[in-house]
Parts: sequence; structure tokens; C-alpha cells
Amino acid sequence: MSPEVERLHTAARRYCSEHVQRWAERYQRLSDAGRDRRGYGYTTEAYRTFPRYQVLEAIRADIERLSGSDLRDLEEARELFSLAGLTAQNEFTSYDEPEAQVAAREEREAFAAFVREVPADVLREVEPLPYVRVLPAEESERVWDSVGRAWGLEPGRYWYPLAETDRADVEAFQDRPLLQAVAPEWFGAVLSQRGVERVWELREYGPEYELDVLAVEPHYNGAEGVWTSPALDWILYASHESSVTVGGWMLQELKQTWAEWDRHIWTTPFFE
Repeated sequence: MSPEVERLHTAARRYCSEHVQRWAERYQRLSDAGRDRRGYGYTTEAYRTFPRYQVLEAIRADIERLSGSDLRDLEEARELFSLAGLTAQNEFTSYDEPEAQVAAREEREAFAAFVREVPADVLREVEPLPYVRVLPAEESERVWDSVGRAWGLEPGRYWYPLAETDRADVEAFQDRPLLQAVAPEWFGAVLSQRGVERVWELREYGPEYELDVLAVEPHYNGAEGVWTSPALDWILYASHESSVTVGGWMLQELKQTWAEWDRHIWTTPFFE
């Protein structure tokens, strides 16, 4: 990408991330106040809220699929990114409820207007983001094959501690204590010290990524997650049962950093 197209690409990613967070937090406040559900259905307020971040997640994934595109100029990029905003879909972005359809359409149109109209002088001030690229399906399959041979994982299947493993160099921890004791930046730092620059993030479903090490954040997002790199000598696995499994050389690094690791070994999802 040319520098100006790269800046637009970064601005589009940042726009999606910031607006996803904004709408997700608003929906969380609705849920905390008990205003998101009416019986078994959603309230009008909820339908006006959650489709917005779901659509923005789909748009962000499509934009990140374009990160390797050889676009000729800024205007071409504006049109392509705008089209992605108006058309991006995932498994959550088909709505029957009119209020949800209106909310989704508003977010699509707002994003498309942003990428078409953001001035070039504003783009020059855009701060870079860590590298992120959505893996094409064929590449994702090859990565899963490699991870499966090394660690015994299969797409769509649970792994340790929810399933057995032959590996002796793994341990599963309670997710909240681990991620409170060890900030996401720690993972990037220890990976960088080992010379790792890019990491794979694989998911039970949804987009899968090649990431800069600074973007590694092992958490369950509604889909089981796996993180590793081409050497396949370390692994992280986040499950829906409040566990994060650490394996390979990273396990010893973690134990040296986290003095209370042995108090937070996962045995059940129900822990304080």
C-alpha cells in the first residue's frame, strides 16, 4: 500500500475499533440495567444498539482482509473501503427486526461516509496500529494443519483442559487472575525477546488473523481462541470455560513472572 492508503486503512480500522467499543459498552449498560430483554426477546433499545457493533465487527474484518491489497491511489481505496462498509457480512449481521435493520444501516452509512470524506490532512496525523491481517480460508487451513500436528488441536474441537492432551509442557489457568496478573503487553514483550514478530490467532469460528506480537491478547470472545507462531514452540488457548492454557517455553516464562501461578491452576469454571 502507498503511505496515504495505509493511513486510510489505519483510520478505518481505528474507527471500527473505537465505535465497536462505544456501542458494546452502551449495550453492556443496558444489560446491567435489565433493559436489554423482554421475556425471551430483545427490547427496542437493544435492537437499536447491538447490531451496530456486530456490523462494525464485520466491516473491520473485511477491511483487514484488504491489508495486503495493491491499491493504486487514495481515491480507489476510499471507494473500496466504502463498499466494504456497505456490504460486509458475518454470521451475526442478518436482521429481521426493523429497528435492528435501521441501526445496522446507519452504522454502515456512517462508516462509508467517514472513509469517503476524511480529509487527507487529517489522515497525515493518524497514528499507526499494530499489524493485523485476516487469513484467507486456504491459509487458515494450512495453519490449522501445522498447529494440529504440533499440539493436537483441531478446528472446532476443544483442547486442554476441556480435552486430554499428550503434551507435558502445558498448564491451564483461571483466566481472570492470569490476565489481571499479566498484562497483554507482557506477551508481546516475551515474544519479541524471542525474535517473534508475527503471531497467528485462530478461532473456533469467525475471522482468523496474522498479528503483530503487540496485538496478542489471549481471551475468549465468544469463540475458543488459539495463539502461536510458525515455530510452533509455544501456545495459548482461551476457552469458554474461563481457562487460558499456556504451553511450550512460554509456560516457564510465565511461572517465573507470576509468583502466584500455582494458586490459580484451572480446575473448574466456577472460581472466585
